[in-house]
Amino acid sequence: MSAAPVTTPAPGPHGRARLSLVQAPATSISAFGFVLIIAVLIAVGLGGVLIVSTSVGAQAKDLTTLRRQAAELGYKSAALESQLQNVSSANALALRANALGMVPNPYPAFINLADGTVTGVARAVEGNEMPFLTGTRQAPVDTDGAAPTGQDAPPPATAPDASQNSTPNDLSAAGATGQEQQ
Repeated sequence: MSAAPVTTPAPGPHGRARLSLVQAPATSISAFGFVLIIAVLIAVGLGGVLIVSTSVGAQAKDLTTLRRQAAELGYKSAALESQLQNVSSANALALRANALGMVPNPYPAFINLADGTVTGVARAVEGNEMPFLTGTRQAPVDTDGAAPTGQDAPPPATAPDASQNSTPNDLSAAGATGQEQQ
């Protein structure tokens, strides 16, 4: 193996090694450069904060608009559900059926679909069986149970003809029908 001999400086007059001054290393960046880098970092940070805060403000405006629209749609949905319930109620159906000239049948007959049997006796109605449902007036009943006769008696109630619409046109409780909506 080959090895280079190690030489050590000769000791000085007092028996110590001679010391010499070493030059300071050259600075790689000046104070101006450091300040410039810090200033650029601060400017980029402030620009980022500005962009983020602007974006959050725009999103907050959009969120407010969407919440307002959601509230309006909620009110509209509730109003439509209320209208649907009014139009599909039994009272509204009875009013529309009466407007078409239909009369209630107090003598229903039912068909059992499983075996085809008929329960009840089907009878035709004349329209005056249930005057309180059709809107016709009843003749007043005397105290002894007989209908009054003579000049004091009011004329007998007649069924309304199709040309006169004697049904109340007030469907406010029942809602609007399809014809009224158009």
